[in-house]
Amino acid sequence: EYGRASGGRINVFTRRGGNQFRGAIFGDFQDESLNANSFFRNARGQKRAPFQRREYGGRLGGPIRRDRLFFFGVVERQEEPDTDAIIALLPVDPRANPAYPLQETPTGRPFVRDGVPVALFEEEVSAPGQRTYVSDRLDAAFGTAHQLVFRFDATRTNRLRARDQGATLREGLVNRRRDSLAHAVQDTWVLGPRLLNQFRFQYSALTPTATPSQARPGVIVGSSRGTTLPVASGFIAGAAGFPETRVERRFQWADVLTGQWGRHTLKLGADVMHLRSATRQLHLFFGFYNFPSFGDFIASTPSRYRQRIGEPEQPIRNTILGGFLQEEWRARPNLTLTFGLRYDRETLLDRDKNNLGPRLALAWAPGPRAKTVIRSGVGIFYNRVLLRTIEDFAVQSRLFELDLGSGPGATGRIEELNRIGGFPNIFPNDPTHPLVRDLIRPIRNTRSLSPDLRIPYSLQSSLGIERQFGRTLALEISYVFNRTLRLWRDRNVNAPIPPPGGFVAFLLDPPENFPGVVRAPDGKTAFDNSARQIADVGVRFVRFDLSATRSRDIGSGANRIRIYGLNALGGGATTTDPVLAALNAVRWLRPNPDLGEVEQLQSDGQATYHGLNVLASARLARRLWVRASYTLSKLIDLVDVNTSSPQDEFNFALERGLGRTDERHRFVLSGTLAMPKVLGGWELTPLVTLSSGRPFNITTNAQDR
Repeated sequence: EYGRASGGRINVFTRRGGNQFRGAIFGDFQDESLNANSFFRNARGQKRAPFQRREYGGRLGGPIRRDRLFFFGVVERQEEPDTDAIIALLPVDPRANPAYPLQETPTGRPFVRDGVPVALFEEEVSAPGQRTYVSDRLDAAFGTAHQLVFRFDATRTNRLRARDQGATLREGLVNRRRDSLAHAVQDTWVLGPRLLNQFRFQYSALTPTATPSQARPGVIVGSSRGTTLPVASGFIAGAAGFPETRVERRFQWADVLTGQWGRHTLKLGADVMHLRSATRQLHLFFGFYNFPSFGDFIASTPSRYRQRIGEPEQPIRNTILGGFLQEEWRARPNLTLTFGLRYDRETLLDRDKNNLGPRLALAWAPGPRAKTVIRSGVGIFYNRVLLRTIEDFAVQSRLFELDLGSGPGATGRIEELNRIGGFPNIFPNDPTHPLVRDLIRPIRNTRSLSPDLRIPYSLQSSLGIERQFGRTLALEISYVFNRTLRLWRDRNVNAPIPPPGGFVAFLLDPPENFPGVVRAPDGKTAFDNSARQIADVGVRFVRFDLSATRSRDIGSGANRIRIYGLNALGGGATTTDPVLAALNAVRWLRPNPDLGEVEQLQSDGQATYHGLNVLASARLARRLWVRASYTLSKLIDLVDVNTSSPQDEFNFALERGLGRTDERHRFVLSGTLAMPKVLGGWELTPLVTLSSGRPFNITTNAQDR
């Protein structure tokens, strides 16, 4: 019956009104006194960051017409007057850049970095979050055989957050707002002694937005030449976040017919969901400047400039079709078999039409007293199309990319900024404008969807045994196996193809062996004129010399070969970063040398999960219940998230490892202690959770690294 979810599923049943008026109010308060301090605040000798969470609300239900019409309503509010900590290095006045004035004044002691006086700036910025939830329900009864339910839900959340933790200044914070509403109607009709029909319709709308605090060009300033890492060594300012607006509307129709004949219960159902979505992505539309040092920022000499140009909105339509047939057969009083077949299809991936999901389950209670129950099941479950991921690729298919600098994917040299007067100006948002038309590249050339993209699915199976001991103790042991295929991930389909002997031998190869290089009759080096010049270096070919103490050129004019002396790199002999030089050198090994990386979304990821769970529940006293659970599990996968890229584009086996959600051991102890009436009838519900640490990637510039 349930589709479009290959993981766990939670069914929520909302309360309804009755013939009596009933209501309640509630409130909850938390602050930082019960929170753990962060590693970095401990390292700096700082106290816990200020934190509060306030939740309050109420509910009320009752009759509108006795036995016929009832109402129920809920209002909830959550407030978190949270803070973000800004820790950045800023240039000290009066040497700041007047073309891009900063509002913040450094608070630390000045020192010199990259030849510029800088100082530490620290600030606790208010980053409040709010969530408001309203729900109304109306129940109408037309006798005992026919009922109608109308429901309305609305939620609004707000949160002020930074692009990157720590180094983003106040003006770079992004206000994230998420509005959702839903209207639903459910009709339940008893058609006879054996038939029951349930029809559901829902309309819902989701509108998440991210608005920058200031719409001037984004800026990243690093602490030394050759790096733009902003973590505790520079700053981020301007529209450096990811501003966007998204509107998603859903229309869903579902009908389930249930019939019972003797020991057989049959279900037949179908559902149709139509989605309309439009995302307006404004990332990089305000321009983005990279400065490798504070001195470069003061002098307005960026190393890279990026801007997107074109129409940032792309509407998407997707119709989801689903149908199922299911039977539950009580073969014996102590044996129940359930089997069925489900079919799912999404028109957004029209070529993926064979999504059949057979499923089988059994429950058997051997013995006359039925104190032991054995449960088992196996089935194929399909996930859903990740609409947001598809939207990212679809929106960018209408955009153009302007990338000025020294990178291998650059569309022009950084000096082209002179066309608009340099920093901090931006180019006009018109791909036909004479200032930009020769500097842009369609993003569709660098991002694409695989023609073989399919919906992920998983083969799931489980086996468990439950045993009742006496009247107060129950024990359950279960094993779960999950094999998931067709997981989505990114791949660079324009990666350089490893040459014979490897990349090192290729980079050290003599000039006469270069692709595109021929020997002229006079013995001098000549060139195939079809070979495209490397724009940021000014030559056509790049190689390296391990023993040379300086760099040299072979040939003259644009028809030159540049030999980089590796002993000279980093010593001021060249301003080209050695990594960029190496990337330029292997450009001719790419399937398309005119492009850099070309991301393609593919569905060839895999994951395997094994889990053993032991659960014990007991009533230790008349007013005390205890529940203890232990899980031993392991998750192995080839992809972390749907946008993960492999380390080696030609050896996916290297990606096999523990999944980012792998948690080897997990123990949960909970209970309920009911107080006597003389103490007010309160209930005390403690909860203790102990778990193993999860794997993490060793990288930089993220809060979880």
